[in-house]
Amino acid sequence: MSTNNYRNLTDEDLVHRIISKQDQEAFGTLYQRYVHLALGVCIKYLKSAEPAKDAVQVIFTKLWTDVHQYQVRKFKPWFYQVIRNHCLMELRKNDPNRKTVAEWDMDIVEFEDTLHHKVNEEQLLLYLNMCLKGLNEEQRTCITRFYLDQKSYNETATLTGFSDKQVKSHIQNGRRNLKNCLQQKIS
Repeated sequence: MSTNNYRNLTDEDLVHRIISKQDQEAFGTLYQRYVHLALGVCIKYLKSAEPAKDAVQVIFTKLWTDVHQYQVRKFKPWFYQVIRNHCLMELRKNDPNRKTVAEWDMDIVEFEDTLHHKVNEEQLLLYLNMCLKGLNEEQRTCITRFYLDQKSYNETATLTGFSDKQVKSHIQNGRRNLKNCLQQKIS
């Protein structure tokens, strides 16, 4: 397949070619499409070009080696989450004492760029606390252990008795429910 034909493939088709055939041209095409997005997001989170460039290389290496483990239905939002999660883990690794509310605030601000103009930090913390109390017990426990107590997925699983998959699911669903709740409170 010529390089021009690769440009005409969807992101999802390219991912399929990477998974099924370890197609380096498909990977190169995805790289060209998304390296600037990845670098921009990494700079936004890591606040410096050099660590951001290193993170982009790690992210694309992981994409090449690990993408077969996932069911990627829509590549761009999935890849954005991969980038974001990698950056947050780097920030957490480099400064385990950093305030986790800032992570939640970043997530909310990304969803709606003008959100930070609508509420101040004190209101946001009040709303966040109210929404956290509204989660089911499993989600609230996993969110609290992972973000507030800064435990890893494995530590959270051990402390709660849930499997790693259950912990990830409870955190993912809890975050979505928190975001929805915060949107309702702020609107």
